[in-house]
Amino acid sequence: MAERDGLDRMELPKLSDEAGQHIDDVVRGETRLLEGNLRNRKTQIEQLTLSIEQLGEEISGLEAQHAAKLDEVAIIETEQRKIKGLVDQKLIESSRVFTTNRELARLNGETAEIGAGIARAKVQISEIRLQTIAVGDAARTQAQHDLSTVEPKLAELKERAAAIEDRLHRADIRSPIAGIVNELAVNTLGGVITPAEKLVTIVPEGAELKIEARLAPTDIDQVHIGQAAKLRFSAFNQRTTPELAGEIAYVSAATSIDQATGQPHYIAEIRVSDGEMAKLGENKLRPGMPLEVFVATEDRTAISYLAKPLLDQFQRALREQ
Repeated sequence: MAERDGLDRMELPKLSDEAGQHIDDVVRGETRLLEGNLRNRKTQIEQLTLSIEQLGEEISGLEAQHAAKLDEVAIIETEQRKIKGLVDQKLIESSRVFTTNRELARLNGETAEIGAGIARAKVQISEIRLQTIAVGDAARTQAQHDLSTVEPKLAELKERAAAIEDRLHRADIRSPIAGIVNELAVNTLGGVITPAEKLVTIVPEGAELKIEARLAPTDIDQVHIGQAAKLRFSAFNQRTTPELAGEIAYVSAATSIDQATGQPHYIAEIRVSDGEMAKLGENKLRPGMPLEVFVATEDRTAISYLAKPLLDQFQRALREQ
């Protein structure tokens, strides 16, 4: 484009940081090529300009010769008129007239030849000036021809790049929120994902701490919202990590099925105050971290623990009867 527009340097678009060393090498190569072409054209123009100057000096010399010949012609013509007067008076022979005629004809011929030389030199100067213009025009024409060849390919490459970029963009699965990956549902390289399939579980950054516990169906009658609970973090050092106090904040109304074991269970959520969480010190909780939850149920005596199975059997026996 710089050659087409007659510029002495390339005007490059702003490139991204990802352009890389390859683009830098291409730019340097194209810059050297442009500078080389400019030097070649400058040399050609300088040579043509020198030729014009030489022809100008030649014209100056021819014009001086032409002026001198005109002076000689004027002298011979004056001499010829005088000789004719003497011949008419019979004072000299007529052969002297023939001599001056020959000399005058010779001078006129030389004068005409010099004038023709001046005209030829001026024509050459005009031709060289046209060549000087043609040097730049040829470079621009060649650059335009090269661009007309490259631009369709460039447009095609841009279209292909846009299509590839779109495919890559669609291949990237982006979470709508920032957070921490908690569970990967698909981890097979090159696997096919069906529409609406669960891929990953993301815990949002800054989300409220939620502690879930699984309750056996046989224990659900002893758990209710507001009930006290103790939390023990088995992932931390048990000797240095205290138990935290919390309370039941939610109990699911129906059972859920464990996909791994197939066992049913209820889900309970435990709320822990900030003061209790501060007891963990530098221990940082992570999504999916295991812990044990102990729920304080109704007070029972040692006799009730022994008698309850018998009472349950007795009640079932009464219902069967």
